[in-house]
Formats: sequence, C-alpha cells, structure tokens
Amino acid sequence: TLKIALSLASNLGDPSGDVSVTHTAEGMVSKSEANSLRQLINESQSLPSELRVPHSPPESGTAASQVLVMGPDDFIVAVVSSLNRPFGSGIVTPSGILLNSQMLDFSWQNKTMNHSIPRPQNLIEPRKRPRSFLLPTIVRPSEGMCGTYLCLGANNGDRALSSIVQV
Repeated sequence: TLKIALSLASNLGDPSGDVSVTHTAEGMVSKSEANSLRQLINESQSLPSELRVPHSPPESGTAASQVLVMGPDDFIVAVVSSLNRPFGSGIVTPSGILLNSQMLDFSWQNKTMNHSIPRPQNLIEPRKRPRSFLLPTIVRPSEGMCGTYLCLGANNGDRALSSIVQV
C-alpha cells in the first residue's frame, strides 16, 4: 500500500501551473481509482517493478519542528516546520530567524538528493512550490462518535508516510 501511495505521490508537484498534478491528486482520492489500486495489493508477493518508489537515504540529525496541540474544547492543531537539514540553508536573517533549505525539495536534474529519477512535476521553476512530505496529521472519530483523538506529525522525506501509518 505504501509503495502505491509513494509511487502516486512522485507525480505530485505545484498544481498552479500543471494540470496533470490536479488530475493526479483527484485520482488519488477517487473511490474508483482506490478500487483498482486495491487489486494490486497481494499479501503473498510484491508489487510490479514498474511502480517507481522514491528512495531516500537515512539523514542524520533532526531537521523539523512540530507543535501538536489538543485542547479540551475539541480544537486540534498540528503544525510541522522543516529546515530540511540541520541549520537549514545556514542563513540567519537580521532578526535571528534561521532560513530553511526548501530548494532541496525540488527534483534537480542529475542532483536529486535521494538519487531518485527527477520528476517533471517537481522540477525547479520560477514561482513554483516544491513537493514536501511534511505530514501534520489529525485523526478523530466520526461525527457524533466517542473515541480517542490523535494528533501527530512526521518528517524525514518519503519515510514520513510510513511513520504516520505505523503510529
């Protein structure tokens, strides 16, 4: 399931200038698409090799901050902020704010950090936002149901999704 999700996510990018990204995102939440993808899942064998799953090497050190708040009034806030590597870009503003190295989230021809195949939907362009795998997550029971609320976040690129799913 995670291989399928990461393969689909590799086709995402900034939707503002690319209609294919919007179509990909719509397909990802489509019930008919989910039903066809469900047919690919087999507990006794792995998925076909044509599914391109991004590879990310382990990073050292922490590079994200998380604020996760659950209040007694049913308000929940999950915020994850990334510098992308320890000390981000290494640039500090005059007011003392450390800037991130968000440029690393783009696919770079011949220089992609995780050595994956650069995806055209995430190539660097002026005024384009890079794809990010920060996943502030809120889980709550259905409307009118009692239960436990869960608020969590994850970082570490493509591994964030598997971390959230494991929790």
